[in-house]
Amino acid sequence: MVLSVQPRTSSGGGKTREEVIEEIAKSIESKTPPPFDYEDVIEKYPTSYNESMNTVLAQEVIRYNKLLVVMAIMLKNVQKALLGEVVMSEDLDNVAVSLFNN
Repeated sequence: MVLSVQPRTSSGGGKTREEVIEEIAKSIESKTPPPFDYEDVIEKYPTSYNESMNTVLAQEVIRYNKLLVVMAIMLKNVQKALLGEVVMSEDLDNVAVSLFNN
């Protein structure tokens, strides 16, 4: 609740809120790994009755890859929204606020 009333501008000679968000988004984007090659994982760890963990691995790779794709899209769109190239939706604003508040 307290964070929702936090001012969205900074005073003094420091970076603006938008500059901070852009810097953090670029940093996270550069550190985010590419999605796993699902076909390669299935080839190395085939699902079988005797290896139930391989099934779990395959399912987690699918989920993790979806997360990586969503993260990449949101980070790119938040940067575009800060520049005015796309509309700052509620979801993008939530991402921006979260990045700004760490």
